[in-house]
Amino acid sequence: MFYLSYLMGADKITDEQLEGLGVGIEKDSDGDKKLKIPSEKLGEYIELIKSGLNLGFWNEMVGAEEIIFVFKFKDGNVKEYKLSVENEAEIAKLCSEFAGESPDKTKNVYKYISGNSFYHDFMIEHYSDLINR
Repeated sequence: MFYLSYLMGADKITDEQLEGLGVGIEKDSDGDKKLKIPSEKLGEYIELIKSGLNLGFWNEMVGAEEIIFVFKFKDGNVKEYKLSVENEAEIAKLCSEFAGESPDKTKNVYKYISGNSFYHDFMIEHYSDLINR
């Protein structure tokens, strides 16, 4: 089992740190990283994100059975969420604020993150009922 994560806004996190956790790394043309995180290293990865993410950014980890968000506010505070229908509105609001997106674009968080081509097929396979509601 594994998690996918599209990492941006984390210049303090090195490839060596990620590789040390067994994370597979593919870089896009902007230098953002498409990561494949082994499930057994998820906790360590989340701790790395909490400490190394730039202020005002978030990172999500997309697994087959759960999606985890870590938001790092401009004041340095960190909030972690396991996405659910119950907290989706709160996460959508944070995504909208952090990304400067319209709340209409983020209100279905499952659909919003499936718009990332790195996640798209995986999201359709595991979350199509939540994307298409």
